[in-house]
Formats: sequence, structure tokens, C-alpha cells
Amino acid sequence: MTATLALDANPELCDEFARQLPFGIVQSHPVVSGSSVTMWLPYLSTAPTPAKESIVDAPIGRIRLSQATGSKISIQYGKGLEPAKQAVLGAIDDEHLDAVPRVGREVWDNLFWRKRPLTVHFALLEGAAGPKPDPPAHPLARAIGAAADAIQLEEPEDVRRLRTGDVPDAGSFDQYFSVWVASYGLVRDYVVNTLYPVHNALAERGLETARVVYGTVGTTYHFSLRYHGYAQLSDFAQQFHELLEQTDDAAVAGEALEQLLRFGNTTYAWSHQVFPWYLGMHFPARGTELPGGRWRPS
Repeated sequence: MTATLALDANPELCDEFARQLPFGIVQSHPVVSGSSVTMWLPYLSTAPTPAKESIVDAPIGRIRLSQATGSKISIQYGKGLEPAKQAVLGAIDDEHLDAVPRVGREVWDNLFWRKRPLTVHFALLEGAAGPKPDPPAHPLARAIGAAADAIQLEEPEDVRRLRTGDVPDAGSFDQYFSVWVASYGLVRDYVVNTLYPVHNALAERGLETARVVYGTVGTTYHFSLRYHGYAQLSDFAQQFHELLEQTDDAAVAGEALEQLLRFGNTTYAWSHQVFPWYLGMHFPARGTELPGGRWRPS
């Protein structure tokens, strides 16, 4: 399947994307935004995005990039439901559009029921993408980056333990589903609603503001992440906090934070992928036919 980048609409975003190619990632699917396939990127996107489009207005085949919710690519294959604007990255070429809805449904069924890791690989059809960004220089940034690379296509051990109930310190009344639910919310909120605002604060307001924001909000997650099963993420978070407090170099802090976001994004992506969304069958929308010909009242 081929696609064309939106070079005229978002040239810097497209150049940033192309310089990261080739790479492979795990396909997933949103659970509240409607009909699109979602993939968390292996890098943190920070390019300017002047051209944006609401999910509800996106045509079939539209490729979007959401920087604020995990550096995710989304490919629209049907009706969008969430009226949120995201950057336009490109579009699936016309000759492949007929296959897009079928692929989208397969990815949804896999997220909901089958739970197999479906991978997609991106590469330039022709031409050169230019040099890849330099690897991290700071030792902590390199360590976190290596850990993020290791789980790009392999389920993290912490996520596997949550999925199988091997979280020895948490759980109530001989079950572990409550731990799984709590951990999913924790990792999402820590990454999307904490690390991204800190990243913005560091870039726009400097080190001192980032220290205050992370020290006030981010540190409250350290114990909870570990207790609910995310030991490696908790360790990296604490090490980042120590670096943030000690360094006077915003570039050093920013490099480590970028890699922590990469690791957090990928952990969150796997958490989303393996979560038992099929339990949603017990909560049918009003007016939906239930097994046995029964209907839920409207």
C-alpha cells in the first residue's frame, strides 16, 4: 500500500517523518474516536503543524499525526467521531482506498478480540530521506532510548506481567483486573497529561518552570506506577526527576525527557493494545441487538 505525504501543507512535519524512515510499529485502534487505525511513532514529533483537520471531517485514507497524545499516526477508514483537530501528514493513494476499510475493521477486531501484534512498516518508495537525527548524548537519555527501542515491536515485560496477573503487591479479593484498569489509567495520564505539559513547559518557560511542574505533579506518579506494575517506567521517571533537579542545562534535561516520552508512549501503546476491550460487549449501546435476538431499550 502506498501513500503521499502532505509536503505542501506541512513540509516540516513530513520532513521530520521521512528522516526517521524506515521503521516498523504495532498497529492499534482508538476506542472512542471512531474508525481509524492508530500507531504510536518510535520518535517524538515536534515539527510545526500549520495544517490541521478535525477527525470528523477527515476523508477515508487521510493520514494524521497527533503530537499531543503520544506522537501517533492515524489512518482514517470510516466515520470519525471525536471533533479534535490533528496535523495532516498525507493520504493513502487512490488505488488502495478500497482496501482501507477492510484493513481498519481487521485491526479493530484484533484489538477487541484476537490480540495478535499486527505490525506495519513504513519506508520511502523512492529517494533518500536524509540523515537520521543524532543519538542521545547523555547517559540517562541513551539508556531510556535503548529501552524504548527494545519494546518497539516486543511486549514490555511489565505489561506482560500486568496482562497475566503477575503483580505481587497489588490486587484485591483474589482478582487482579482492578489493578489492570488502574494501571492503564495511570500510564496514560502520566504520559499524556503530565510528561507532555512538562515538555512544553521546558521548551517555552525554561528549566525552573519545568522543575516546579514536574516536582508538583510528575513525582506523585512514581510510587503509583511501581505499585501498579510499571517498575521500569517508575525507575526512569525517578532518574529523570533527579537529573532535572541537578542539571543547569536545559538541553540535557530536554534530551532525557524526550527519551522518557518515547519510552512512556511505547509502554502506553502496548498497554492499550493488550487491554481486554472485549469486555465492552457487556455494555452495548442503546438500541443495539444483543445475542439471542434481544435488544437493549433505547
